[in-house]
Amino acid sequence: MTQTNHKENRRPRETASRHLFSFGWMILLTGIAFATVGTGFFSASITLTVILVLAFLQLILQLTTFMHLDRRSQLPTLFMASGIGFSIIIVVALWAMKG
Repeated sequence: MTQTNHKENRRPRETASRHLFSFGWMILLTGIAFATVGTGFFSASITLTVILVLAFLQLILQLTTFMHLDRRSQLPTLFMASGIGFSIIIVVALWAMKG
């Protein structure tokens, strides 16, 4: 009989209920954003602020639930940070060339 040494799995379990829970929150946040714009009740600056906050919350939910960035691996985080960094450099360079 062979013995295997398995490390204890401390990652959060990926279950269908966890994905559906996150998906439900994302649908709710999207509905709030559409309602905020559709009603026209708030000023443009408040509407923009609400939409940006809701978009940030959705970003966090999507990164942790579907892109698996809640795990201990640093490689996906490194790739995301590199992509964001390069994007910022390109946008600033294009903006500087325009002006």
